Amino acid sequence: MSSEPAKLHPAAIAVLALNALREAALPIIVLLFTAIAGSGLDTAALRRGLLYLAIGVAAASLMGFLRWLSTSYRVEDGGVHARTGFLLRKETTVPLSRVQGLDTVAGPVQRLFGVVAVHVQTAGGGAKGEIVLEAVGPEAVEALREGVRAHRPELVEAAPATALPERRLTRRDGLIAAVTAGQLGVILPALAGGLQLLSGSFGNQRGVEDASRLLPDSAFGWELAAVGLLIIAWGLSVAGSLIAFAGFTVTRDGERLRIRRGLLQRTEVAVPIRRIHGVRVVEGLLRRPFGLTALRVEIAGYAAEASAARTLYPLLRRADVEPFLAELLPELADDPGHLTPPPARAARRYVLPRALSGAIVGGAACLIFPAIAWWPLLLAPLAALDGWLDYRAAGWRLRDGRLAMSSRTLAWSTLLAPAARLQEHAIAQTPLQRRAGLADVQVAVGKAGGAQVRHLEADVAGDLWERLRRPERTSKAAG
Repeated sequence: MSSEPAKLHPAAIAVLALNALREAALPIIVLLFTAIAGSGLDTAALRRGLLYLAIGVAAASLMGFLRWLSTSYRVEDGGVHARTGFLLRKETTVPLSRVQGLDTVAGPVQRLFGVVAVHVQTAGGGAKGEIVLEAVGPEAVEALREGVRAHRPELVEAAPATALPERRLTRRDGLIAAVTAGQLGVILPALAGGLQLLSGSFGNQRGVEDASRLLPDSAFGWELAAVGLLIIAWGLSVAGSLIAFAGFTVTRDGERLRIRRGLLQRTEVAVPIRRIHGVRVVEGLLRRPFGLTALRVEIAGYAAEASAARTLYPLLRRADVEPFLAELLPELADDPGHLTPPPARAARRYVLPRALSGAIVGGAACLIFPAIAWWPLLLAPLAALDGWLDYRAAGWRLRDGRLAMSSRTLAWSTLLAPAARLQEHAIAQTPLQRRAGLADVQVAVGKAGGAQVRHLEADVAGDLWERLRRPERTSKAAG
């Protein structure tokens, strides 16, 4: 690529304007709601609301144009350089030695103009690349890749002529993955935004009284509200999964995995195999009874991303995990089953603390809210069951230099990782564990991933820790 700075595609004006408008969306909505509902719905209120909306759109459009006008990029002097800013100039340089990949993302606006956003990824990257070029045309993308290829050919290789191992998510499996995702946390941002909107809109006494009338006035009403909230959360989870994983395809391309996904925003990433430190087999509450899992990668540079960005495959039968990895990622292929559990005498250490906590919380709720009768006391057996499930999920195996470690929070999670790729491993004992001859083993892998097995026999934990400390000896001994 020439040293002459290149400009973004003009479509970047629309992309940047929409980004600015999205960042200012909540204040604009509050202003609109206040203008319309503050003094009653009338023509003047509507005019004020439309005026605020027009001002917001105009300001976002102007900001998008100025950012496009002031943004340029180039590849030279061993780095990727991006310059932006109209009044306050900012230039970002990523040395080519740190570049881990060039990911492309095409949202609705980019696809409308036939362009993509390019993310320059590094090992320390977060939710986005360290440099993001919001709209780049096909020729410019190829020129950018050529510039990187000249210095780092292993990152951007030419497309192979032969067929490559590939797995594509079918529509049926995509629908099953969405229905069983169970990501109830997706509703929290909406609830937070709604609470902020309400707090900004009902500032007077009359507004507070009107809002209070919307709250349930009986136990049955609160139960219906809770069920409705769960249904809404489940619906949002299904919709989010369908949008995120539509057209999901993973391909093995030499020393990289190419992953493509997304309905509204189509993302394509090329992940070097050397960046993948482990694979996590995740079995959610709705999937485990049917033997279904999702595969995620523990990978440098993506720890701050949402789970979709770290997904190796959204839906797979547990029995097919090892064959799938053997085909596409043989470096980490392993069986997530047949693990060694903690000793039977450790079961009570998983169960009793949970049961005691549930009993304390439930008893306190009964005393504070006597009208709800004895229902909170059910927390004790439910918490005990949760502890028992944690005990049943725990296990480990170290074989041929490959570690498998399983645990549970809400979902069952099994980490598969080469022992030599662990970032750290530790053995820990509380005073009570020391007295009972038990210990915990913890490992860290990737940028922020990890796993642990609690309450192993102390000598077993010590032997495992020692073997992890010398993974090359373990591998040779097994061979």
